[in-house]
Amino acid sequence: MKALLWVLELCAVFLVRWRMSLVVWVGVALCTAAWGSESLVVSFMISSGNQRTFWENDVIRKFKEAHPEVAVTQVVRGQEDYKTGFVQQLKTDAVDVAFWFAGERLQHAVEQNLLRPIDDPQLKAGMSRNFVEAAVGATTVRGSSYGLPLSYYAWGFYYRKSLFSSLGLKPPAQWAEFLEVGRKLKAAGIAPTAVGAAEGWPAAAWFDYLNLRTNGIDFHRRLLTGEARFTDPKVREVMLQWKRLQELGFFMPETLDKTWDAPLPFLYRNMVGMVLMGGFASAKFPPQLASDIGFFPFPAMVQGVPQFEDAPLDVLVLPRSGKNPDAARKFLLFLSQSAALNTYNDKVQQLSPLKSFQPSEGNAQEVQTLQSAKAIAFYFDRDAKPHLVEPAFAAFKQFLLPPFDVDRAIAMLDRANHPAQR
Repeated sequence: MKALLWVLELCAVFLVRWRMSLVVWVGVALCTAAWGSESLVVSFMISSGNQRTFWENDVIRKFKEAHPEVAVTQVVRGQEDYKTGFVQQLKTDAVDVAFWFAGERLQHAVEQNLLRPIDDPQLKAGMSRNFVEAAVGATTVRGSSYGLPLSYYAWGFYYRKSLFSSLGLKPPAQWAEFLEVGRKLKAAGIAPTAVGAAEGWPAAAWFDYLNLRTNGIDFHRRLLTGEARFTDPKVREVMLQWKRLQELGFFMPETLDKTWDAPLPFLYRNMVGMVLMGGFASAKFPPQLASDIGFFPFPAMVQGVPQFEDAPLDVLVLPRSGKNPDAARKFLLFLSQSAALNTYNDKVQQLSPLKSFQPSEGNAQEVQTLQSAKAIAFYFDRDAKPHLVEPAFAAFKQFLLPPFDVDRAIAMLDRANHPAQR
């Protein structure tokens, strides 16, 4: 601020004392430098305090150092507020760059004409050259790219290595092994698993994986886009498998009405054996416990059904409401050419979409899981049509409570997916 005031005072002196001289032009240049800073408004979703710190230190601060002429304003919100307010934010606020999700949600935003395509030749070339091809392809809608890949991560089970070792357990690869591990955990007085289902979406992971492991990804995609019906017997089999886990007492009841991260303290204290979560949870692990927390993929269930995984891709998009397209271009170009995304993703234990990314030991198992996958889904609320998402979350939350009514859950899901046929 002192430097800015000094420049402004110098401008005034130059303009008053030396008219139409060479020094005037120097003064004008200094005034322009003082007043000509570009602005950039970035809207971002935060899942944890650590993530926010790493985003600000390893991305925003590095960009400011590379482009001191750009003044960055951040709009930061928690997960639920951000997701529910995204569309309204883009309609009413001037945002230049915004966090969002690849998949059906990205396509829906494009269809609502909320986003500008990434059409700058230099930026497009940088994305093609430096990013993993599949990640760039996932941002393509109607032949144009509408997002810069930011992060992706696997879903799977987190567990305490020391607990498994003390009980003589190994990460299960097959469904029968998973059930046996759960029984041994219960016998030791430990809840096999837990889910914080207050917002609904964490419970959807169970439906995703039970369906992917039982019926495969083609049926899963057709189901979530309305081409297949939830009344299909294949879905009933999925729900019956889920009900069986609940009747066996696999889910800790204390966390069912809590937020997504509620199971983590129980995992840390060896009160829960396994939690099904995305890689974003790693940012919350206490440093003193992080090395003792392992990861394994959702076990195989049906012979002949390949390994399909949930791997949500986060992206940065260009809202049409943005007033500073040149600054937005600089920001995305910086991310496509620097190592900032690699540093940020490594610290939050997620995977960078840059080809140059070298995964750390902490997320090596997640990388191996995705490399072994036959194909990738983005996650229930990123693959489903928008009208299905909230009613489905409500159905899953209700299904987690006794009497675990399969018929009612299926009816709720099918009505939501085909509202015109109610």
